[in-house]
Amino acid sequence: MSSWQAPLAKLVGLIVLLPFMATYLNSYYYAYWKNEYCFVGPHASMVSGKRYDGDQSSSLAINIAPSLVEAGDNNADNGIRGESTTATTDETMMNIDGAHGIYAPLAKKKKKGQNIADRRQFQQRYATATTSAWFGHRGWPSVTQSSVLISTPSFQLSNSNHRDSNRNFGYTLTFVETSEERKWCLDASSSSPDEKWCSDPLSDSSDGTIYAYPPSGIWKYYPSSPAASSSSPYSKATVPPLVVSCPAPATYTPSKQSSRHKGQNGKQNRNVEFILYHPATTLILLLNTGLAFHYWNQRVNPSAVCKQYTKIVVEHEWWRGLTGALAHFEPLHIGFNMMSMHTLGTELEGGFGSIVFLVYNVALVVFTTVVMMGMVYARIRWIQHKLDRLPASNNSQLHQAYQDQQQRLRETSTVGFSAVLFAWMVVSTMERNQPTCPIPFFSDVCFETYSVPGLPFLKFNISPIVSLFVAQFIMPRVSFMGHLAGIVCGFCLHWGAMPPLEICSPNVLIGAVFLVGLIWRRRVIPVKPLLTAKLDEEGCVEHEEYLRSLLAEEIGEEGERDDSSHHHPLDQNNGNDDPFMRSKQKKKDRERNEGRRKQKTLLYIRNTIAIVTLASLFVLNWNSSLFLSQCILLAYFAFGTQSSFIVWAYTRSKVESDIIEPEKARAGMIWRGFFMSTIISVVFDSMSMASWIAWPTLISVDRYRSLPIGLLPAILFMIIRTSVNLVALVISSKILHDLGQVGGGSGIFWNLFAMEISWTKMIGDHGVFISQRPTWTAFEGRGITLGRGR
Repeated sequence: MSSWQAPLAKLVGLIVLLPFMATYLNSYYYAYWKNEYCFVGPHASMVSGKRYDGDQSSSLAINIAPSLVEAGDNNADNGIRGESTTATTDETMMNIDGAHGIYAPLAKKKKKGQNIADRRQFQQRYATATTSAWFGHRGWPSVTQSSVLISTPSFQLSNSNHRDSNRNFGYTLTFVETSEERKWCLDASSSSPDEKWCSDPLSDSSDGTIYAYPPSGIWKYYPSSPAASSSSPYSKATVPPLVVSCPAPATYTPSKQSSRHKGQNGKQNRNVEFILYHPATTLILLLNTGLAFHYWNQRVNPSAVCKQYTKIVVEHEWWRGLTGALAHFEPLHIGFNMMSMHTLGTELEGGFGSIVFLVYNVALVVFTTVVMMGMVYARIRWIQHKLDRLPASNNSQLHQAYQDQQQRLRETSTVGFSAVLFAWMVVSTMERNQPTCPIPFFSDVCFETYSVPGLPFLKFNISPIVSLFVAQFIMPRVSFMGHLAGIVCGFCLHWGAMPPLEICSPNVLIGAVFLVGLIWRRRVIPVKPLLTAKLDEEGCVEHEEYLRSLLAEEIGEEGERDDSSHHHPLDQNNGNDDPFMRSKQKKKDRERNEGRRKQKTLLYIRNTIAIVTLASLFVLNWNSSLFLSQCILLAYFAFGTQSSFIVWAYTRSKVESDIIEPEKARAGMIWRGFFMSTIISVVFDSMSMASWIAWPTLISVDRYRSLPIGLLPAILFMIIRTSVNLVALVISSKILHDLGQVGGGSGIFWNLFAMEISWTKMIGDHGVFISQRPTWTAFEGRGITLGRGR
């Protein structure tokens, strides 16, 4: 490999292939191995808006609207003959749509001499609800939206529009065995006795074969009886088939030899089963434990990573919200927190789904920090209000006491994952069907959960608050406001008062919070020249006019750019043949052309990202995190491009360092935000593609009438989008290195993205922004005579 291909392969492997494979394996395991789900979805004829015709084609045939038969359609090419009416058509389509959904095996008691997996029934657990294509689900979903479709509906927060709890599901997948054949059928007898879709006859007729799962593939329509077939206006040739996706293999032959160590192996694999069943909890446990060991091994001072009001709010070190939540410096602290995380994760992750549970954990880290800082700010302002109301003649000791209290609030440091754990404690408490006893060794002191009359989703339990005061009494050093912030966020999460799940997704939330901070707190956006007042004092031109003149000289008009590129330096210097002036003009032309090339590259990439964003609006769901994150990347790149133009114009014009350094610092903040947001966005794009490939039938079930393109074109579009974002990532890294805003091998940005920064720099040095300026030029410039000349 060349010098840039190896780092490119590492970069793609880390942020594209690794998330893709992890999500695909987890999705496949969760659906087909753990829950043994079967997905029943529409045929391609309904997805594409065409009608299936078995007589003409095996898949697609006659063009028609997705409603199969519209009212009053009696054309010759209708493909349906008979006395069909609008009522029967609508009823048939309702039954076809109603058969779609997720089917799970029914629990069946094992009889003597019979295998528990043999000939089970699969009953429909939940199905999609009809939604508007424009105001509901339109376009391909994000990984969180896909995960919500399949997560077990055991918690109130997991209930989504695709589940219809008031509906009586009567559809089952049943194994049918006759003297002539064996096959699996989808029985719709609860809605219409004349409708049934069956698989092809099973060729294996061995008595020892166990039919564990229905076969995946296309199931055709079969009337249940000859009389029904003759009286029904529909037939196998006109009614669309169904697509069934089930675990594989569908059949197996049990081994005659049984292992004597089966029980022992089951005990040995409990840890592996926990990792497979709870990957999000496992990841959080490993991350907190690994960081605790790293901080101990490197002797990191807690003040370097903790949450502190002065550092976060005043000095704008927002990254401390993440590092403070994941930092533990005492064995008891990390031990109690991780045991609580293990218990809560085991209880909650299965209900939310691993991906959704992980997303909410990241969101709670952000929201608990924001709520905690808001509480500290409110407390400081309240003390200041009491200070202002004290009379001037009052004792100065009281003034000093209030001021010391304010200072302690500003400088109090907190670390640990406890705020997030208290939030999950609230959710766990209110989802239990029995009273909660929060006080250790007092099992009789329990509290029940109450619901607001008329609002059953609005529940309340005082147990988390009691636990807070008990913890404060036992361990006075614990952060009262930190834990209280977790309780507040827990109630908001359970009541649905938090932002939607797509806003809480890290590829949207983290980039958006940082962007809002740059606009609201740092005030570096919108991008305007940060010129000092020194220019006005010396009588120079106005700031805006001065900047426009620099940019006009740097970029120039298109016609002027072409003319100047063809003029010889001697013509531009009025016939001056001085070698020194000619060399100076060549250097100036090289710098100008280099700057123009960089600017054209940035403008081209910015426009490409804008086109990709508009295309995402068509391909993806408009309210998904995939589209929202791409909008955030476009905003970052547009602001970063404008800021870089200002820096390059000032650099070439050789303005004073006190003017250009703040501009470089601002450009560095914007490009660091873009670099961070792009990596997270690419990771979630890869995870979303993995969910599409793992659950294509499920996604077609949920939104088959609103998918603008098929699976393969959608994957190709996402590959193009990821490639564009990776090119922009390399460019941002190159700009950060040129500006000297990487961090110099230290700082939180470098510690988090050291590998990605190094790889993208190597790619950029050999593929993007290659400098055309020679390292040295022979015989250029004014010569001098050495020694005595004759």
